[in-house]
Amino acid sequence: MTILHIQRRQFLRGSMALAGATLLPSLAFADSTLDRIKSSGTVSVGIANEKPYGFVDTDGKLKGAVPDIIFAALEPHGLKEMKAEILEFNALIPGINANRFDIVGAGMYIRPARCEAIAFTNPVTRAGYGFAALKGNPKNLHSLADVAKGDALIGTQNGSAQVEEVSKAGIPSERVVLFSNATEALAGMKAGRVDVIYFPGLELGDLLKTANDAAVERVDPFNQVMGADGVPQYGYGALGLRKGDTDLKAVLDDEIAKMLASGKLLEIISAYGYGKDELPLPTDTAEKLCKA
Repeated sequence: MTILHIQRRQFLRGSMALAGATLLPSLAFADSTLDRIKSSGTVSVGIANEKPYGFVDTDGKLKGAVPDIIFAALEPHGLKEMKAEILEFNALIPGINANRFDIVGAGMYIRPARCEAIAFTNPVTRAGYGFAALKGNPKNLHSLADVAKGDALIGTQNGSAQVEEVSKAGIPSERVVLFSNATEALAGMKAGRVDVIYFPGLELGDLLKTANDAAVERVDPFNQVMGADGVPQYGYGALGLRKGDTDLKAVLDDEIAKMLASGKLLEIISAYGYGKDELPLPTDTAEKLCKA
């Protein structure tokens, strides 16, 4: 992968605060996004700077499971270089619809409400969720149901799929604290603002590994939310696109299917801690999940 050009843009309180040097202009072109990627050899990717999904490493390079998938899928179509746009997670959908970048590469889960605003490729990962608590799990919380029936405060990420899951579990909003990312949530828990934090399992594992803090722990066992059919509910990560980029979606879906069948997809995501259980099934399509 070639050297990457990184631009940062943060959205705060609904307005745009700019950080860094020269920023990418809005991407308004007569050609389709796919045509432009093929002709220029570049694509801009919106990320929330979160491991293991998509992040800018200490060497200034764009890394993560999702950017690596994007590069592998589009390299056969002329891609040589990726540019990163860093936004708050809940600004990614407004950002792509404002033509600030080409693809959401942040491990965003397919949710029906999001499908109304943007298009998704077929999923590239699936993952369960987990809790982290202070050492010893003082309130003995092992599921969202445990939080719902008590007086515990729960923390998670603003704009994430977890917010919807917490609401569905019957946890009142006054006992939910929203943070901009997992690192802030962990700090909030240590400061006593919440009793437990709720995040995708892979993100939680990476968070605790990086923190290396004996005062906190991964809750084990953790009981996943179950659907009406008795099957655990997973989050399905996919690439987000503008609804008009139907040709780009078709190309990406075709390449994702090839990588899933050949084992290339597992090879890419395993470098970031994913395993075979985190692979979607061929029958897990965006069309089906948008209606779930």
